[in-house]
Amino acid sequence: MILSPVPKLTTWILVFEPCNFGTQNSHLRFQNASKELGGLSISDLRRTGIALRARWLWRDRRKGMLVPPAEPSVLALFHAATLVMVGNGESVLFWTYRWLRGKSIQFLAPLVFAAVRPRRRRATVAEALPANAWLSHLAGAASLRMMVEIATLCDLLDQVVLSAEPDTFSWSLSESGEYSAASAYGAMFFGSVALPGAKLVWKTAAPPRVRYFFWLTLHGRCWTGHRRFRHGLQDSDICIICDQHSDTMDHILSDCPFSREVWHRCLDRLHLAHPLQLPHGRALDWWTTSRKLVPRTLRKGFDSFVLLVGWSLWKERNARTFRGESSSASALFLRIWDDASLWSVSGCRGLGALLAAAG
Repeated sequence: MILSPVPKLTTWILVFEPCNFGTQNSHLRFQNASKELGGLSISDLRRTGIALRARWLWRDRRKGMLVPPAEPSVLALFHAATLVMVGNGESVLFWTYRWLRGKSIQFLAPLVFAAVRPRRRRATVAEALPANAWLSHLAGAASLRMMVEIATLCDLLDQVVLSAEPDTFSWSLSESGEYSAASAYGAMFFGSVALPGAKLVWKTAAPPRVRYFFWLTLHGRCWTGHRRFRHGLQDSDICIICDQHSDTMDHILSDCPFSREVWHRCLDRLHLAHPLQLPHGRALDWWTTSRKLVPRTLRKGFDSFVLLVGWSLWKERNARTFRGESSSASALFLRIWDDASLWSVSGCRGLGALLAAAG
């Protein structure tokens, strides 16, 4: 991982160098998505460039100028984001703008559009609509399906009446109807699915490395024994602590008997053992569900405490795996409690309130 400063920017951009390891690539393809979608909210320079270049097309359109030719990705974003109200039709391209019932003729009649001569594709509504002049833009023989599309277009175009008013445009991605780079950039993530728990991880008060660890856990990117076994890096995926089950992240954080004992001691000390069940199954699902049972005033502290316990269990597993060192459940619990006090002094005020309520 390389930290490279970008001139004239006040932030640093994380550049992850691809590194083939077995059959996997360590490049984090999801880093550019928002944190709610499971990314790191690191700006993608390619998408940012597309969003900013769309600004120039918007500026020309607002001035009543025809949009000049541009790269396909910019034009695709621009045409998808703009809505047109036709006035005199002098600044609206007949074939490619979304001016007919919110859609373009290219979309409504793809066979007809494919038959349009290339030089005629930039004809305006004012040029193509009167006396059905657009029919002269077509070349080649018409198939039966194309004739159906032509008849449908004729019915739709007969209802269009031009006026003396100028054409108006609006940006459909913003409430104000005006272009914004943020809305254009965000539109390129439409269709992405929010990752449960991702936003909560970054909102929780905890050291950055702990939150980053849980972010990797959400994506299944931690090198557990199960993952190393799948990549042929070790002979077995059995948990080094209990020697019973596969060493997955959910097992390490919640299902291992050692982990459950540590969780029982922690929840009992916080007086939460009765309303909350011990973690089981997917640890992050247990967290998002259990926090709703905690009093609202203590939830932020509970979130920090969950991250602390999970981080401590992960470090204990690594100590046993790589250094041959082990701690008892009681010793690890005491270490967690000491670390919780340090976190609260360091700025995790919600965690301090949780410890104070525990007495």
